[in-house]
Amino acid sequence: MKTIHNTKRFTAVLLSILVLFSAFMPCVSAEEGSWIDESKLFTDRQVTSTNTYKLVGGLTERHVVFNNAKKNNQIKGYVMEVDINNPEISVIAGYNDGTTDEWVMSTVKSQTQHAEAQGLNVVGAVNGSGFNTSTGEPSDVLVMNGSVKHYAGYQPFFAILNDGTAVIRPAGSRTDDVKEAVSGMALLVVNGNVVDHTADPALHPRTAVGIKADGSLVFFVADGRQKPASLGMTYTDLAHTMLALGAVDAMALDGGGSSIMLTQREGTDDLGVRNVPSYAGIERPVATSLMICTTAKPTNEYDHVAFSVDKIFVAPLTPASFSVIGVDKYGYEAGMPEDGYLELADSSLGSISGTTFMSGTKTGKTTINYIVDGEVAASLPVEVSNDADNLITAAIKKIMQAFANIFNLLQTFMEKMNERI
Repeated sequence: MKTIHNTKRFTAVLLSILVLFSAFMPCVSAEEGSWIDESKLFTDRQVTSTNTYKLVGGLTERHVVFNNAKKNNQIKGYVMEVDINNPEISVIAGYNDGTTDEWVMSTVKSQTQHAEAQGLNVVGAVNGSGFNTSTGEPSDVLVMNGSVKHYAGYQPFFAILNDGTAVIRPAGSRTDDVKEAVSGMALLVVNGNVVDHTADPALHPRTAVGIKADGSLVFFVADGRQKPASLGMTYTDLAHTMLALGAVDAMALDGGGSSIMLTQREGTDDLGVRNVPSYAGIERPVATSLMICTTAKPTNEYDHVAFSVDKIFVAPLTPASFSVIGVDKYGYEAGMPEDGYLELADSSLGSISGTTFMSGTKTGKTTINYIVDGEVAASLPVEVSNDADNLITAAIKKIMQAFANIFNLLQTFMEKMNERI
C-alpha cells in the first residue's frame, strides 16, 4: 500500500504543476464556423479557444476553454460528438467486467478493456451514474444488453432503446423497451428548454450527455476543482453549455472526481484520458460507464493523413518535431502513399528534415503540406514568432502532454499494483 500512496502523492504534485502552468495560457480566438452557439452559454461565458481532433470510427473530439469577460472564471471542457444514426456506431452501458454478480468499483479504462476482451471495439467512453462509494452499487438505473441490472425509480436516466434511438427519461419511467441505460444526477435540458437549477450554486467537475435534434449524441466533461485553470460548473452553467452544444435534451451524469473522458484518436490504437481528473489527477474507480463502439474494420487502404500535432508554434532558429500517419477512411493506421511527400509552403520561414521543422530567422505563418499526386492532401499550420506569450503557451502545451503521458503510465502502474494486493 505504501507504493500506491506514494504514487498518488507524486501524481498529485504533477497535477498541481499542470494546473499552475495551464492557468497562464493566453487565450486565442475560437474556430471560425463555430460548432457551439455562444449566444446560448450561461451569463457572460465566452469561448476563448478550441481544438478539434478526429477519432477512429468517424467520431469527433473537441476541446474548448471558456471564460468570462473579466478572465477570472476559466473552465476547460471536452466534447465528444457521436452519430448513432451511423449503423456502425453503438453506445453500451458498462459495469466492471460486464457482470453484476457482485457490486464493485472499477475505472472506466478497465471497463473498456473488459469490453474489448469480449470482442467490442471501444473508441470513446465517459463515466456514468452515481454510486455507493463503499460498495460500487449504482444509485439507480443500469440496463445492459436488454437486462435490467438495477432499478430504484427515483433518478432520470439516459437510454438506448431496442430500435437504436436515444432517449432521456424522467425518474420512474419504463424500461421494458430499453437495451442500454445508466441513471443520471439531474435533467438539464428538456425539449430545448433549460431546467432551473439556480438553487444549486455548487461548482464541480461535470459529465453530461445530450441528444441533438437529429438524434445524434454529444458528451461533455468539464474539469473543476483546479482553480485558476478550471473552476468547474454549476448545473445551470452545464445546462446552458449543453444547449449551446446543440442538445435538445440533456442530463448530468456523475461528476466530481468521477468525471472522465477517454477517446481513441485517428492513427492510434489506445484510448487516452483527455480531461484532467480532479481525483489526484488520476482516473477514479466508478460504477458504470457509457462506451461508444464501432463495428468498422480496418481496410488497410490509405484514405488521408493525420498529423500528430494540431499546430507548430516556435521561435526563430528552433526545431519542432511532428509525425504524420496515413489512416484509412475509419481512422485506423494504414500505409502511406508511395508518392507522398512533405513540403513547406513558404520555404523562407524554414526547412523540413524528415519530420522535423527547423525555423529560420524570419517570422510569419505558413503550412507544412503533405502532397499526394501533386495535390495538398493535408496541412499542418506553422507559425514562427517572437511573441513571448504564445511561445510560452506552446511550451506549456508540450509540458502538459508530457504530464498527461506520465499520468497514463502511473494509472497503469497503480492498476497493476492493485491487482497484486
